[in-house]
Amino acid sequence: MLMVFSVQAQGEFTSQPRHGQYSLVAYVSGGLGYFSSDKGVPAYLQTSVTKLSPVTSVRIMWFPDHLLKMGLETGYVTFYSYNITDSAGGKGKVSLNAVPILLVWSMSITKNFNIFAGSGAYILNTQLDYKEKVISKKFSVGWVAAASYIYPLGKNTGLGLEGKWLYAAETSNGSLCTQLQFVWKFLKW
Repeated sequence: MLMVFSVQAQGEFTSQPRHGQYSLVAYVSGGLGYFSSDKGVPAYLQTSVTKLSPVTSVRIMWFPDHLLKMGLETGYVTFYSYNITDSAGGKGKVSLNAVPILLVWSMSITKNFNIFAGSGAYILNTQLDYKEKVISKKFSVGWVAAASYIYPLGKNTGLGLEGKWLYAAETSNGSLCTQLQFVWKFLKW
């Protein structure tokens, strides 16, 4: 008798639950970033720092049938650049750019408002153009935090506005970004 009940109970707990719809969603974004620090800028040279710079990103998110979503994000960000003039009048330029490769998690707060957080790697690229060109690459860990509002255009597309904080550990401070984004649900199953 116990065997009959245990077989019946086992069938109830091992049956696969029904699942909803899954999808892949692409976020293609572009906008401006602001680097808030002056660290790394030499004080003894005449410098002209550019703190506003273009930021682009592409994020592919997997939307399962529950609240937490995950995906990958990459793109291109210029943290800062500055022009220098030495005491002899020689001119040069330095810029710090990065390509982030981040694992991102997301959750919907309301139907159109989402928050994102993630961590991963930044491939930093420092370029110096002063008498000669020198390029230096470095790997840095870092993270991202973002919030976006998406206005639906149709069943599978939308336009959004996103505020984002990109931070690479080697930069001392991160870049605060505002981006316009196109959102496309390109695959459903």
